[in-house]
Amino acid sequence: MPEFEEMPIWKRASRAIYLNKSCFNGLYRVNSNGFFNVPSGKKKKVQTYDKDNIIKLHNYFMNENVIILEGDFSASVAKAKAGDFVYFDPPYDSFDDKDSFTSYTKFNFSKEDQKRLAELFKELTDKGVYVMTSNHNTKFINELYNGFNVHVVNAKRMINSDSKGRGDVEEVIITNY
Repeated sequence: MPEFEEMPIWKRASRAIYLNKSCFNGLYRVNSNGFFNVPSGKKKKVQTYDKDNIIKLHNYFMNENVIILEGDFSASVAKAKAGDFVYFDPPYDSFDDKDSFTSYTKFNFSKEDQKRLAELFKELTDKGVYVMTSNHNTKFINELYNGFNVHVVNAKRMINSDSKGRGDVEEVIITNY
């Protein structure tokens, strides 16, 4: 069997989707070496996709002007212009009073990264770009986005090694419009 990196991109993608759908609660996480690091789930049957949804998504992406980029968030939106819409979904800020999982890759998303994102949010606002982001409802995040529209919502968390840590948490949806 060929090494993972040598496989066609579609085969690598299909394996990643299968792993995500079959592992514990659909969590995606990698270790410090960059390797997928989630325990397997206990599912007997794994549904990897919804055919109707895939067809709808295919049709949408074939007929709309959608651009999906990968990379540092500032580089990804460098060409954004007035009237564009940008949504940021960063690793969330941690709560002061409890453990929070914020390491989805071998690189942590630090408080400095949160500040850099907030500055970019402001720069895009000044350019006339419509911007939305989400995060935990922490004092730090509220201070970073002071002056913008901050909507508090409850979100259910089902992933936690301690079942007592699961349940509702407050998140914020922040917009400049």
